[in-house]
Amino acid sequence: MHQKTVVALALSILAAGCLDREAAVKQLRTDNPRMQTATIARIVQADDATLAGELIELLESEDEGVRFMAAAALHKLTHTDRGFHFATPEEREKIVAAWRTWWEAAPGGSPPDAGNEPTDSNEATGKDKGDASGQTSKESRS
Repeated sequence: MHQKTVVALALSILAAGCLDREAAVKQLRTDNPRMQTATIARIVQADDATLAGELIELLESEDEGVRFMAAAALHKLTHTDRGFHFATPEEREKIVAAWRTWWEAAPGGSPPDAGNEPTDSNEATGKDKGDASGQTSKESRS
């Protein structure tokens, strides 16, 4: 292979994993759900958890698809599932507040260790899990 071909190939491989952060932020802040969801997909593909703060803001989008994609992206990037997808509006408020608290703890815009936060949606919303019979662990102890 020619040296120019090798350099071009290497640059294209590097560019595939890169994300123009400034452009991504601008696209996430538009009122265009298609653009927002496409940008969210690129963020996940680039595995860029530094944009988690922007994704957290999108959890309150009026567009259900944008909310879904933002929650899925946060789950994928942080390995933390707060149960946002099936939460009631009141529970979603608590989940968004928990995400914001997590993000504010980030030193210098880097996501904090997600392992320090509740990974179970019931922990984030204060619900208790039920067993196969439908009883919660608190009910079965009574």
